Amino acid sequence: MRQAFNVGIVIILALLLANRAMTRVQAHEAGSLTCAQGSALVKAEALVRGFGERGASSQSENFLSSCLVSGQGQVGDLIAHD
Repeated sequence: MRQAFNVGIVIILALLLANRAMTRVQAHEAGSLTCAQGSALVKAEALVRGFGERGASSQSENFLSSCLVSGQGQVGDLIAHD
């Protein structure tokens, strides 16, 4: 039972590392956005939709923190990477 648990942990870690490696590869592709650029786009879209400056800034900061923690975030059809 303990061996199965250890194998499961190793598999999960390998999947996480592979996901992180793929995110890094995608981040260096032409036309990709950084999290900061995505955050600016989120703020601009929020202002266009009628949010005030504080609301738009809040959405922008929320996107930035989420993007930095997860390593990627989506703005419309675009994907921003860490």
